[in-house]
Amino acid sequence: MKQKTVIELELNETIAYSRSSERFETYCPECETQVEMASPHIAAVLIHSTEREIYRLVETNDVHFMETLGVVICLKSLRRYQELVEIEEK
Repeated sequence: MKQKTVIELELNETIAYSRSSERFETYCPECETQVEMASPHIAAVLIHSTEREIYRLVETNDVHFMETLGVVICLKSLRRYQELVEIEEK
């Protein structure tokens, strides 16, 4: 007789970063309000994705962004995009 063993794991993830240039608050012209902006790297970490996926979202205008010394992503629009994707998946 075979026995089946079920193992459940609970994972908690903590991400720390220290460079203030990677996440800051500024005005988003598309949202027309103060929002949090982040580097593509931080944006990818926050939604459990890749930087390439973040750049794809920028290229398809699915998220708001600004180009300063580099590209920064509007986290408000990124969260909104992620919520829409989760709704479509249901």
